[in-house]
Amino acid sequence: MIKLARPFFDAREKEAVARVLDSGWVMQGPVVAELESRIADYCGARYCVAVSSGTAALHVCFLALGIQPDDSVLIPSFAWPSAANITSLMGAIPVFVDAERVTYNLDCDHLRFQIDRAVEQGGHPSLIVPVHQFGVPCDMEKVLVLADEFNMRVLEDAACALGSCYNGKHTGTLGDVGIFSFHPRKVISTGEGGAIVTDDDDLAERCQALRNHGDLKRPGLNYRMTDVQAAIGLVQMDKLTEIHQKRAALLRTYVDLLGHQCGFSLPSYLTGDNDLFGNTVSLQTLMILLDLRINRDRVMAYMADREIEAKPGSVAGHLLAADRQETPDSGDPCPVSTQLHRQGLALPLHPGMTQQDVQRCVETLMEAVESESS
Repeated sequence: MIKLARPFFDAREKEAVARVLDSGWVMQGPVVAELESRIADYCGARYCVAVSSGTAALHVCFLALGIQPDDSVLIPSFAWPSAANITSLMGAIPVFVDAERVTYNLDCDHLRFQIDRAVEQGGHPSLIVPVHQFGVPCDMEKVLVLADEFNMRVLEDAACALGSCYNGKHTGTLGDVGIFSFHPRKVISTGEGGAIVTDDDDLAERCQALRNHGDLKRPGLNYRMTDVQAAIGLVQMDKLTEIHQKRAALLRTYVDLLGHQCGFSLPSYLTGDNDLFGNTVSLQTLMILLDLRINRDRVMAYMADREIEAKPGSVAGHLLAADRQETPDSGDPCPVSTQLHRQGLALPLHPGMTQQDVQRCVETLMEAVESESS
């Protein structure tokens, strides 16, 4: 089976874990501190706080930023629902922003519209959560201008984007605070795990306390990373350049083979003047967009029958929220996100693949698409 994603592990991770087990100290300790220092140095951030998952990182940041019930939080609809879930759990109001077609990131024109609308309705827009979708940087210059204009905080969801840069700065370091995920689908993996980066002294102190049961001033949680996970993370950081290079080589092959086919489209940032084959973007997921006449479920089933795992790229949060709330349909507020939700198809991409694996994926995809077209 060619898996959609797979961690790039070998004997080095096993040896690192064995050293931690032999030390007798397996909970959060010196190895976690070493990983935090390594990530902070790599990203150019003053502080890094390691936690148990990317979602835990989001939760800690929401708490540290002081998000209150009935605050409006601006979130891209086309994104994994972690930020929307945390918003709802805290009693705040998720306000979904549509995607734009080039990068699949939030549309900054629609972001302004949604902020204006929230203000007009008497809301309190307090936080923007730009997601660097699949590792592609969001247009942070426009996001920061809007945040400054409306006195809002910015929490970057860079879960997929370790190693990606925007105007020479690492994703996660452009807003007030940023997070990464180390889930097995991400650029590097610790099994589960995540990290928070910031230059803000007070936010760093709050995050450090909140992930470790709090302090005398406020309660906290147990979102600690273990030294076992951190040992894996340090080896993964050693491999990061190699991981980026292998992913880029696989992407080149995908684009060469898929660029002139029918039945779907590649993201435009992979073609022409927008290509990502430089050193500033680490693409976690390759998502193509199937034509409306193509049934995605049948394409995925066809590929699965031939031992190739392909999955939906992500989900549209505004559709999930509508399902949960059973609200009547009053027109689609995020039509691009809806299309990406229904027709986006993620193809296998991970450093353990070979060029022959890519060719097999493409050939099988084309067979599936052709069977749908006939």
